[in-house]
Amino acid sequence: MRRDTEIVPRLATSADNAALLELFGSVPMRGTLVLATRRSPDFFALYAMQSGTAECYVGDGEGGKLDGMGTLLVRDGFLRGQPARVGYLGDLRARFGASRRAGLSRFYGKVLEEARARHGCDQYLTAVLADNAAALNALVRRRKQRAGQPVYHLLRRYTATSIQFAGRRRRARGEPAFQVRTAEPADLPRLESFLAEDHRRRPFGYRFDQGELRHRLERWPGFSLERTYLAFDGSGELAGCASAWDPCAVKRFQVLAYRGEMRWAKLGFNAMARLLGFVRLPAEGSEFRYFYLCNVSVRRDDPEVLRSLLSRIYGDFRGRGYHFFTLYLDEDDPLRPAIQKFWTRELRFHLYAVTLSEAPPPDLGEGRTGFEIALA
Repeated sequence: MRRDTEIVPRLATSADNAALLELFGSVPMRGTLVLATRRSPDFFALYAMQSGTAECYVGDGEGGKLDGMGTLLVRDGFLRGQPARVGYLGDLRARFGASRRAGLSRFYGKVLEEARARHGCDQYLTAVLADNAAALNALVRRRKQRAGQPVYHLLRRYTATSIQFAGRRRRARGEPAFQVRTAEPADLPRLESFLAEDHRRRPFGYRFDQGELRHRLERWPGFSLERTYLAFDGSGELAGCASAWDPCAVKRFQVLAYRGEMRWAKLGFNAMARLLGFVRLPAEGSEFRYFYLCNVSVRRDDPEVLRSLLSRIYGDFRGRGYHFFTLYLDEDDPLRPAIQKFWTRELRFHLYAVTLSEAPPPDLGEGRTGFEIALA
């Protein structure tokens, strides 16, 4: 159903797969680098691999196309150290005409009101590209005529930090402070305890105490202990961990255009790549090869632990055809010194806590959140 002035949400089904893929790919991220997200062949595959409940809502357009869509995912987590139902709002897309006619804010408002009764969830996270003025204006800005819309509370400013595979990574002189190796089956109980202790303190933390890591090992395509890295201190205690996960089975980024400074940057980068033997940037119409660092956890936010993990991962994956790998860093993250001396590119985002309009402002505490960038 569709009204003239607004997007009317309905729950998507597998029959909407082709229309969802078309809409999702037709609304790219725009900047000096224009990227389309590809989720073929199965748009729902990214949801199926996650714990909890996923509901994708769509608004019908004309000619079998969709005017808009958005997804909520609800799971068990932590808020202020206590078990709670928490959610994530993502994949919000709308064609320009539908966005202007109406009511992306009302689109999610109706869905959240109904979801609260079904799922018992009042607190949601969502991420918005910091340069996406249209989304910030439509969703975050408060106006009298939007009194009933969900409220977006700025929780963190963060960057999706991509470490480029450009040249060799020099090893530090002397013995490293932390020894890094890949995980083995015998490490699983200790790794689960390490992650569970960390996420219990995080706003929107994951329930690693209830098998989240084993769930990822079983359900995420390509996720494995062999690509999970552990950092140990001199006494053999676990000090940090991170998993390298390639999302190509469920999500890829296609380059639609290089603009402005990125045109020149591409020429320079590819010239250097030919000389030094690393992977050139993809041509327009081609896709990046990349992976995420998932379930990153570092004891006492020690940047030397993360630096040791990054150096080992960089060395292991350099020369395997990847362009970069991406991790989450807060704007004022104490781990930021770990990325020094790597060639990086950063996309700035805002992370919001979203509540229903009548709910009081959330008090979620300080510290790193449980937001998993690979699932956004």
